[in-house]
Formats: sequence, structure tokens, C-alpha cells
Amino acid sequence: MATLKIKFKNQSGLSDKLVSIGFVSGIGTPFNISYPAPNQIEPLELSIKQLNESKGNGNWYSLSDLSNGVNIQNFSGRIYISYGKPWTVQNANYEPAQNITDPNFFLRYDKMELTFNGNVADVADLTSIDYWGIPMQLETFLNETSVQTDQGLKTDTTAQMVYDQLNNLTSTPQSGLANALPANVPGKFTQQPTQPGSGFARIIGPSSYPPVGGVPVTPYNLFEDYLTFLSTKQEEVKTTIATISGTFSGVGPNVPASGSQSAQGYNLTATIDSSNDITLTGTVASGTETTTMVYKKEALINPSGIYGANAPFSLNGAASQTPANDVYGWITGDLLAGLNIGAIGSETVINGKTVGEMTSSEWFTIPNTSLFGNLQRNTSNYNQYAATLQKLSDAYNFAYSDRFSPVLVSLNPVKVNTLQISLLNANVN
Repeated sequence: MATLKIKFKNQSGLSDKLVSIGFVSGIGTPFNISYPAPNQIEPLELSIKQLNESKGNGNWYSLSDLSNGVNIQNFSGRIYISYGKPWTVQNANYEPAQNITDPNFFLRYDKMELTFNGNVADVADLTSIDYWGIPMQLETFLNETSVQTDQGLKTDTTAQMVYDQLNNLTSTPQSGLANALPANVPGKFTQQPTQPGSGFARIIGPSSYPPVGGVPVTPYNLFEDYLTFLSTKQEEVKTTIATISGTFSGVGPNVPASGSQSAQGYNLTATIDSSNDITLTGTVASGTETTTMVYKKEALINPSGIYGANAPFSLNGAASQTPANDVYGWITGDLLAGLNIGAIGSETVINGKTVGEMTSSEWFTIPNTSLFGNLQRNTSNYNQYAATLQKLSDAYNFAYSDRFSPVLVSLNPVKVNTLQISLLNANVN
């Protein structure tokens, strides 16, 4: 059975004893992590357990206890990093919520994600979708030769630069909602004297906020102006706002021959009405009739909608449903990705073609450096959080970053046998 060694490199400025590591796998997924490496004699024997299997302090491991790294044979989930005091487990399968009522809200932590089961499609990634707190770097090796690097801080970028630019987005809240506060979470907790980043825990990403009306109140712009812009533009030109067209590759290693999870093409047009609801109409290969998908404005502007790329929709007049791992979820991804990057309604010309007139599949060929502000003049017409991070980090900045840029690191066991997670200096003023 293939084994992946994960080792940690501490560049945080903290003592190893003040850095805690925890492993959280998805419910129902295999968990096979061991320490130390086989056939090596170590003074400390550890039985690696899942961090959040039961309520309590959690199965955290000090970085000083993992000096030899860990070996993974099966794991699909997240590796959490905590600086200073680690978060406590509130119940089985718990993970911290980005909500001021969560007892761990003000602690300093972050995470990375990976799937390793010894398959060629195994991958790892850095993610700042939910929040940004501790920058990291991923580097893979084969027999100590470097293979691939994923930078949490791009060359010549510091944590202070990321903090300043992200904090600037909401220092004056843009949502227009009452009681909205900046996304910067001050560290209202007892910190160790040597802990970097004193007074700062995280900057919360726009998709992590509760629905409009919940607490904390999102400070990010709600895309309402963008939807109104598209409605006005459609009325002026008397046409559709986008063409959602492409090919869905199907689900799983054994793709079904038919049904919504089978490989198939799709071709739908997008229109927007005076209520700013979006309707997709067209053909999906698995169906025999015209397909209609309706996305309500209220669903789109909620944090989980356009920002979270999880806006529910009504399919052919049925009750509203959230996107699933099928062709309709993929189509939804096209639409919401286009809104996040500002492609829909864009008048920018790339390679002789207006972006707003391209099919959704063509959007994904646009260079990563030509998205967001290069597609829309108005900053409210794209995901500003993602646009800011795209220039500073290789981490996921919104749910469909991987359709535009290489944010995944391959863990193909034929080409990789070691993954190094570097914990970078996170000091900010």
C-alpha cells in the first residue's frame, strides 16, 4: 500500500511547543495515520487519532512531538494548525464556526486540505475561502527531490501585505446592512508572550458569514449592484446575459452511463428579470425536454450563494435544491464562477472576442491575471476578496479557483512520496 510522508517545517517564529497540529477527516472516510515512520526508532510513540472524535480538549499534537512527521495511508480531510492555545472540541465531529457565539472564535488557527488513498488523482491544497489567518506553503518531493510548490505567500509577499489588503476591503463595510463590522477578527484571547500576530486571529472570508439577517453581519458587498447592472444591461440590449455551455465529465472512477452523474454536454442561456432572479433555459443531454433552472436573488446575494458557490435553484419548477455532485451542480458552478470573476456582462475583449459573449467554457481559458478588475470597471461587479488574494497567494480564494488556475498539488504516489507543510511567519501589526 502506498504511503505519503507528511513533515512540518516551522518558520512561524514560534517555539514548536506553541504550534499544535490536528487531523480532521470527513465523516465516513478512512483514517490511517501513523507515527513514527516504519523501521525508525524514536523515543516517543504516538497513536495518531482524529482531532474531533469526541467532546473535550481534542487530539492535538505539539509540533515538537511530530518532529519526524507522520505517515498517511488513507486520509481525506483537513490538517488544522493552531498557534498558542488550540481550539477545543464542542461535540463529536465539531469544527469551529466563524461566528462570535463560537467559543473558539477568537483563537488563532488555520487549515489545509488533502486527499490521499494511494490513487493517481490524490491532491492537496491551501485554502483561504473560509478565512485567512496563518500562511503556509506546500511542497512535494520524490526521494528528497522537489516536485511541486504551492505558495501561501507569493514571492515578495508578506503576511502584513495580505492582512492590510484584505482588511481594507471591509474596514468600511460595503454590504449596507446595519451592524456590519470589518472582517478582521481581533485576538481577544490570552496569548503566549512569544506568539506572533498579537491581537489578530483571522480575517473572515465572505462565504463564511450566516444568511443575511444573521450574526455576525456580513460587511462584504452583496452583489446586488452587479445583478442590477446585468438587469439594466439586458433591458438595453434586449438579449440574454450569458451562455452556459460546456461538457460535464461525469462522477467517479466508474462514470454512470446515464442520469445526472453521467458524462454529457449542456447548452443553456441565462436571463435576469426585474426582480434580479436568474433563469437558465436550454438543453442538458440527460434530459429529453427543455431544462429550466431558476436562481432567486435572495439566494444569490446570501453569503453561501454567489460567494459560497452554493446558491440553491429550482429545476423545472420543482422545489428549491442545493447544488449536488452532478451535471446541474456543474452548470451552477459555471454560472456562479462567472459572477465571481466578473465575466458575465463583461465588455472586455480578449483574443478578439468580448468576454460577455463567450460561452462559460471559454471563461475558463482566460488567463488568471485577466480576471476580476480586468473584466469589470465597477469593483462591486466581482468577488473583491478573491481578487485580492489571487495576486498574493496560490491558495483557493473562492470555490472555483481551480477552474482558472493550478491551486491543487498532486499527491500521485508514482511521482510523490513526501509532502512538506511549511508554517510561515504570520506576524502582523
